[in-house]
Amino acid sequence: MSAVSQLPCDWQTGFLAVLPAVETHARIRFRRLTADRREEAIQETIAAACANFQLAAAQGKLDVVRPGPLADFAARHARTGRHVGGAQDGAKDVMSATCQRRHGVRVHGYVGHGLTRSTDGWRMILADRRVPVPDLAAFSIDFDCWFEKFRRRDRSIISALIAGDHPSAVADRFGITRGRVSQLRRKYEREWMAFQGEAAEAAA
Repeated sequence: MSAVSQLPCDWQTGFLAVLPAVETHARIRFRRLTADRREEAIQETIAAACANFQLAAAQGKLDVVRPGPLADFAARHARTGRHVGGAQDGAKDVMSATCQRRHGVRVHGYVGHGLTRSTDGWRMILADRRVPVPDLAAFSIDFDCWFEKFRRRDRSIISALIAGDHPSAVADRFGITRGRVSQLRRKYEREWMAFQGEAAEAAA
């Protein structure tokens, strides 16, 4: 008979009793991370704590399990970039928390300066792996500089167009005509091309 089949039927109830302590410990431990990184680390800590609690139950050692040490061990597990199931963040992957912590790497999102999370179309363009990474990086920097030159309203309209919103929807959202949307689109295109020319001259 496997160890899992011999687990006490109420080990889940026991884990739920210590879960608040585990989560609180994780929130304190990872409080300085960004919101998305923090939530990911908290969930990884909970998963690790649950796996260790289940293992202790299978080995008949729940009587020695304490919330504090359980939470601390799980948080250390998450902090090293390890994941329940055996995977681990790559030490040379700049997108992994492990690499960023060890080498002092800081990763800045290309969606910024007024671009919102609705601009999925724009992110898909930058995620196209057929384009060389240096070109993507240069493009992102150029776009940020160009984008910052506009007023907030123009940036919002550009963001909507980038997201692939239909001209009619953009017109309704900003209280302008569909014809005006087309005029603005052509204006933005001209200004982008002009900016690209300036950028090319500056780089020459």
